[in-house]
Amino acid sequence: MTKQAPYYLILAAFYGLTAVALGALGQHLLGLDSGTRAYALFQHAFIYQLIHALLLIWVATQLHHGFWLRAAALAISSGVLLFCGGLYLLVFVGETPVSWMTPIGGSLLILGWFNVVIHGFKQLFSTGL
Repeated sequence: MTKQAPYYLILAAFYGLTAVALGALGQHLLGLDSGTRAYALFQHAFIYQLIHALLLIWVATQLHHGFWLRAAALAISSGVLLFCGGLYLLVFVGETPVSWMTPIGGSLLILGWFNVVIHGFKQLFSTGL
């Protein structure tokens, strides 16, 4: 494991923990009406946060494989914060001056997945077809 791995594992666990807590909060206390835009945004943020927390756990355990997975970890951890955080802000606060960060976060999540793809191809071609 690299020196960065524990930090990403802690962050991934925090993302997972807060996703489940926010999911429960949204389901039981917020009174978001099913079928509303706020409900859809909240569900979207919750699901993306939880999925990417799991991805980040896996990536953190693989950082020793090199640059592409380290880049993926940085992109995913930043992307969750900006994308999911931006969606939560839209639900709880509404449109804000920092709402521009949501699509940047989504782009970072895509970049993180793309880095994992590059790593996979690198592994494939380094071991032979």
